[in-house]
Amino acid sequence: MREILTRMAGSKTEFREFGKSSFAYLRKVKTDELLNQFPETEGLPVGLELWGLFDAGGMPLAVADDKNALAEDAIDRELMTVRRH
Repeated sequence: MREILTRMAGSKTEFREFGKSSFAYLRKVKTDELLNQFPETEGLPVGLELWGLFDAGGMPLAVADDKNALAEDAIDRELMTVRRH
């Protein structure tokens, strides 16, 4: 199956890049984690647990305290949300 997908999308790198602009996932995230991993999130209050919308590559796109708001944001961005395993 992986071979078929790779042939359809080109190289593995091309496939990964395709996913970043097409797929996203939601997960709970602590603001401490965001601040440590992504310096550009400076200004978020420390110690909160929020919901995050992440692209397929794991970069945060948005954070909110309302999961449904992020799901709507994904739709607005024309991203398909998928479950992360």
